[in-house]
Amino acid sequence: MIRFENVELRRGGQALVRHASFAIHPGWRVGLTGANGCGKSTLLAALRGELLPDAGSIERPRGWVLAHLPQEVVATPRRAVDYVLDGDSALRGLQARLEQTEDGEERGHLYAEIDAIDGWSAEARARQLLAGLGFEPADPDRAVSEFSGGWRMRLGLAQTLMTRSDLLLLDEPTNHLDFETILWLEDWLRRYPGTLIVIAHDRRFLDAVVTHVAHIEHRQVQLFTGSYSAAERRRAEILAQTEAAATRVAQERAHLERFVARFRAKATKARQAQSRLKRLEKLEEIAVLRAARPMHLQIPAPNRLPDPLLRLDHAGVATAGKTRLQPATLRLRPDDRIGILGPNGAGKSTLLSVLAGLLPLTEGEREVEPGLVVGYFAQHQREQLDEGASPLLHLQRLVGAVTEQELRNLLGGFGFGGTRADMPVAGLSGGERVRLVLAMLVCQGPAVLLLDEPTNHLDLDMRESLAEALEDYAGALVIVSHDRELLSRVCDRFWRVHEGRVEDYDGDLDDYARELTRARVQIGASGAEGRVPAATEREGGRERRQEAARQRQSLQPLRRAAEREEARCTRLQHELDAVEKALADPELYTGAEGGQLEALLQRQGRLRQDLEEAEAAWMEALEALEVASQA
Repeated sequence: MIRFENVELRRGGQALVRHASFAIHPGWRVGLTGANGCGKSTLLAALRGELLPDAGSIERPRGWVLAHLPQEVVATPRRAVDYVLDGDSALRGLQARLEQTEDGEERGHLYAEIDAIDGWSAEARARQLLAGLGFEPADPDRAVSEFSGGWRMRLGLAQTLMTRSDLLLLDEPTNHLDFETILWLEDWLRRYPGTLIVIAHDRRFLDAVVTHVAHIEHRQVQLFTGSYSAAERRRAEILAQTEAAATRVAQERAHLERFVARFRAKATKARQAQSRLKRLEKLEEIAVLRAARPMHLQIPAPNRLPDPLLRLDHAGVATAGKTRLQPATLRLRPDDRIGILGPNGAGKSTLLSVLAGLLPLTEGEREVEPGLVVGYFAQHQREQLDEGASPLLHLQRLVGAVTEQELRNLLGGFGFGGTRADMPVAGLSGGERVRLVLAMLVCQGPAVLLLDEPTNHLDLDMRESLAEALEDYAGALVIVSHDRELLSRVCDRFWRVHEGRVEDYDGDLDDYARELTRARVQIGASGAEGRVPAATEREGGRERRQEAARQRQSLQPLRRAAEREEARCTRLQHELDAVEKALADPELYTGAEGGQLEALLQRQGRLRQDLEEAEAAWMEALEALEVASQA
């Protein structure tokens, strides 16, 4: 087993971990969690032997083969499949000895050793790994130097998985993967026979993979048995035992109950409302952990929300003779919460760029209400920050009319409290830069938020804070993310993008995951029986798309009816909120405003009745849509 005995780890004179004593048994799959900068990567470095503990000892079994993700993959002319095969050092060693000897008897022994480790099928297994990680059939024979940085990192992951390891260390392996590839990796890791320690900030990935969680907090390491969710429940129990937490829990519980109150009674059969109900069921543990979280984000409400906010009419993009976005007609309305699904390279980011107005159209039109703020987040923006300027100065340059204290309050929610708001950007980590870009985005009060992988480099607590802020956000949201927890919580509609084509997706993330699994099984079965001819494969795909299009077309009236009823519920709820805010004014009850009070009370009664009827109609429309979808 791996044993930590009273371990202390430091970086730059700062203690990250103190008095850590725990053991990891063979075959365990351990998720290493904690806030950014708490020492997770440092602990992995100590396990690899790249640094020595400042105190205590770390022991692991002699002879164990260790595999870990490379920090970078050098661009070389070497074939991708050969680079992946280099991970199998035992095979490479036997092959090298085979090339160096002419002795027939020794060559016979070497052939037998290669056969014993199943070396003759190694290239086929390497190609299967590359296929699982999203590479095209011709990619294994391309040079490593021909791939972009993100795809080279996938090659590094493939080489790591190819290693015949006893201990596998993975530091954020999902960062460069799409939804489809993450599902494949989860399945691979569940079948991995060795010991796994993985750092990840994707709750669902951790729940699917790990058997234990080692959580770093306040320089201590706590080891929990079970999934990440189970560990979170145990942490909540520990936190709830303190008197200080109890008061904060009551406040956060009230906030969450208000959020889900509309869905409690009638949403039992509505797929789009299930995430709210599940959150309500787990309310106590969520409230505890949220209360203890250091960051609470708030996104300012937009000044106005016209309908529609933004529209594309037959909008298409082609560059260098290649179609990047096929003509699409889309509308964004207030309260839209849309997630974009599809593999890497399908056109998801292109669609967001078109919605943001950053990519010129080659046909069709994009229209947005004059003066409306459209907020767009992309990963490259963190690289364009002014290294010498502070977070506060970045915001002041954007919204000079807002007071400094208001900006400091907003920055505090993003983790830049006190003097941290005045520190130069040059000293910020990758996660802190992402938080700053998000703060710059929301401080402008956008009516539309377009987010392209906003959770990369954010730890689990920050992801939770962002999800909660987006749940409360009053404008329209379109998001590309491989974080399924975020998508399931903030999105109630999905668009699917494939080969530049945008279409409504009738289903939730579980449906999408099941489709991908079925497709992977079918591909595996066809591979076992012999490759399906390309023409037959294309024809079958065309027929499936046509059938799916016919089904979507038949569901359009039901979907529009559900959207109309939802919009009516939202409008009535806003009107009722305004009336109840007016009724909370003490001056209304002094006697001078008796007529106004009576009118408000009557309007409150009418609105409550109308809202109840509208919610019932909405739930009926959603149920009809779900029944038709499953028919």
